[in-house]
Amino acid sequence: MPFMEFYPRTTLYQYCSAEAFHGILQSKTLWYTDLAGANDPREIHLGYEHVLEAIRSVSNESKGSLRRALGKLSEGLSHARQEQQAFCSCFSLARDELPMWGAYGGNHSGLAIGFRPTAIVSMPGRLQRVTYLDENTGQGFRDLVRTIATEIDPEAEDEIYWINATASVFAAVTALKHDTWSYEREARLVYVQVKEAPEGKAASIPMDYFDDGTELYWRKPLERRGIAGDVCYVAFPFGRRLDDSVEHTGAIERVILGADCKLTRDEVDAALKSHGYVRYEIMDSNCRIRVA
Repeated sequence: MPFMEFYPRTTLYQYCSAEAFHGILQSKTLWYTDLAGANDPREIHLGYEHVLEAIRSVSNESKGSLRRALGKLSEGLSHARQEQQAFCSCFSLARDELPMWGAYGGNHSGLAIGFRPTAIVSMPGRLQRVTYLDENTGQGFRDLVRTIATEIDPEAEDEIYWINATASVFAAVTALKHDTWSYEREARLVYVQVKEAPEGKAASIPMDYFDDGTELYWRKPLERRGIAGDVCYVAFPFGRRLDDSVEHTGAIERVILGADCKLTRDEVDAALKSHGYVRYEIMDSNCRIRVA
């Protein structure tokens, strides 16, 4: 199993506006946003500097091949920070939580789309639970590094192994957030590719793979308007992969309407049916809040 990967056994939710809901249904894709444009400006710093420091600390107390292995990971992460770009699509394990509606559900006027796990694990990238850490406490980061150390083979000599190991740890590092965001109960699908389009022989090296082994090559990121300006993103179809195609019809298990959602259950049902979705339920949020 790839390092730090997470296989969910429960529904994964995306809270969104009514407009975004219609866009997701129609496009049958999810956006992976460049982490450099994340809501919490501490994420990149939290994910790199503290983990690199923790690797050095754990390496100093280790010996032999493990110490050399951690040194390889440290060098790889430093290189990845300069050369690679991490994109993520975010989900929540929180089914119907008031803070999530306010932050991501169109200020209670949107919806929460509950995706079946099989629709998400077929998508590119590594699906991971977000780890919430206090940037003022180094112990949490050292514990994370020790966990990583138990999953690597320090005796491995194959270069491809260490490329994949570094990519996995890089993805795990990008799934760290400050503990003030822990209410989100976030799971993050992280896709990593180099910042610049590869040339020559490098262009023939896959950036990632779909779960059926289909190779995925570098793609030029798209742009959208974000809170702090233009944000890069890439889009991939959701659903179960079958014979090089993606079956989306059973991807959505549940849709929850926010307390101030202007769409009715019948309108949501009609939208789902018009795009071919089946086997879902529609329900109202249990959260209640006074809205203007």
